Amino acid sequence: MDKGYEFLTEKEYMWAHLLMQVLEDNGIEAVAMGVNGAGMALRTGIQDSQRIFVPAEHLQSAQELLDQLFSGEYSDSQQ
Repeated sequence: MDKGYEFLTEKEYMWAHLLMQVLEDNGIEAVAMGVNGAGMALRTGIQDSQRIFVPAEHLQSAQELLDQLFSGEYSDSQQ
């Protein structure tokens, strides 16, 4: 991963995917990395958690979106 990315959060796969979409919709590039790896997911059948990283200059905005999304306050104004 490029230097300059900061850790934002760790979420279960489903929530990480949702968060990645919200970040993208708001012009924030993000990278997700699996926590347990594919081998664990294959053995257990459980989708692994994802760690989400964003560029350092977008960390505050991403944190605000994260807080809004998981507090139920987020609304997609693009629709």
